[in-house]
Amino acid sequence: MSRLPLEGVRVVALEQYISGPYCTMWLADAGAEVIKVERPDGGDPRRVFMPQRQGDNGESVSGGFFSFNRNKKSVTLDLRSDEGIEAYRQLVATADVVVENLRPGAVDKLGIGYADLTADRDDLVYAAISGYGRTEGLPFAGRPAFDAAILGMSGITHVTGGSADRPPELPMYGLADMTTGILAGYQILMSLFDRERTGQGRLIDVSMYDTMVALNERPLMHHAFTGKVITRGPDAFQAPMGAYECADGFISLVVPNDLMWRRVAACIGRPELADDPATATGAARAADPDSYLPAMTAWLRERTRAQAVAELEAAGVPVGIVQDSSDIAACPHLEARGMFVRVQDPDIGEVRMPHAPFALSDSAPVPARSVPRLGADNEEILGALELDQDRLARATGAALTTAP
Repeated sequence: MSRLPLEGVRVVALEQYISGPYCTMWLADAGAEVIKVERPDGGDPRRVFMPQRQGDNGESVSGGFFSFNRNKKSVTLDLRSDEGIEAYRQLVATADVVVENLRPGAVDKLGIGYADLTADRDDLVYAAISGYGRTEGLPFAGRPAFDAAILGMSGITHVTGGSADRPPELPMYGLADMTTGILAGYQILMSLFDRERTGQGRLIDVSMYDTMVALNERPLMHHAFTGKVITRGPDAFQAPMGAYECADGFISLVVPNDLMWRRVAACIGRPELADDPATATGAARAADPDSYLPAMTAWLRERTRAQAVAELEAAGVPVGIVQDSSDIAACPHLEARGMFVRVQDPDIGEVRMPHAPFALSDSAPVPARSVPRLGADNEEILGALELDQDRLARATGAALTTAP
């Protein structure tokens, strides 16, 4: 019988915005029970992010919250109260994993940091996600961080944009947050695997800055090998590389070696460009784009994207159409791969969204539960703790009720 690989794993998620929620949503997609701990007064700030869709009943759901919180449960705890702290401690005692991405030091001040929660147990896997890490005394320790700040600090923004004479540009929204969330999940799985052998949990100190510096491999490799700083604009060693216009839009390709260039040259009807010293090597082509680019662009503009891709692929050149979100949503290949789940939301109806890209041979399908309403699981989750109803009501910031 097929099952999800993380069934039976309980995750307590003291999280907000993107990095923590993205990490735990992937764990939830793999079958983990993820309990999202939120403030009673509004919950995760992304619950009100735009865009929003409104149902016939007048209730609205935020797309920015929907993208990172499917398949979870929500409980509300007032961590400013003794009862809320007590309930949180009891809840963590039932968990295998804690994921939190609050500002460094915040949970320690409340008495619910890693050292506090593991004083009486050593098997807890605790992932703390932050901008610059939790090591005290370092130059950037304790700095607040959002995605854009980390992308700039890590050098990703420096190499993003059209050319060196234009300002840097931010890459895709949420890149640092989501990449760090994935890396946190990877380390959580390593730690759970190791716990099976040793019985020991651990603290996982996940830094967005570390993550994006590791991802910024190529500029750092160039600096290590040449002492030079590469910036926005064309590569010095590989060409063509980028997006190129066809009759109905753009295609994207890179020619990483001269064998591949020989194939491109033959495909566009200019085989002599493969042997001409001005165009035979990547460095030569990069130094003088006018030596090859007019011929290539003229060939492309006579063809649709589909035609150009078909001819280049037939010649052995990997290439792709530059798709927008509507192209991707309608992609038959992704549909056949099962990359989209159809989430049935109680207020706004069906929403078709991409899920974590798992393709395991004997796994059950990725679940398609909608995002939890704030505090919807208080009764189920918190009601099982050793607190009386009055203390639970104070812990949650309101009377213990089942959300609609």
